[in-house]
Amino acid sequence: MSLANNLREYVAACFTGLWIQSHEYEDALAEIAQLCRDEDWRLATWDVAQGLQVAGLQVADPQASEQNGMGESDARDPLSAIRSINALATPTGTALLVLTNFHRFLNSAEIVQT
Repeated sequence: MSLANNLREYVAACFTGLWIQSHEYEDALAEIAQLCRDEDWRLATWDVAQGLQVAGLQVADPQASEQNGMGESDARDPLSAIRSINALATPTGTALLVLTNFHRFLNSAEIVQT
């Protein structure tokens, strides 16, 4: 079964968090992005270098700051990225937040608590 099919099933089953390990993270992210376009899901990605990126928005834009609850200065903060997921979701829609290389932050008490 492909990553997209597995992810579609997990989302349908209301999984709130998944760990995907891949040596080809760009390919995995491309497959996730295509799935989000196909299913009309909202997608945001975060990594320490680029910060939070929301498909179709720039985080520094006023519209993005209003919709995501964060400005450009918060975009690189891993804790702010996690907290932004509520602002990304809609009552009837699905939002995915992909945290690339996030394993480096998993020992943080703030991250675990959030």
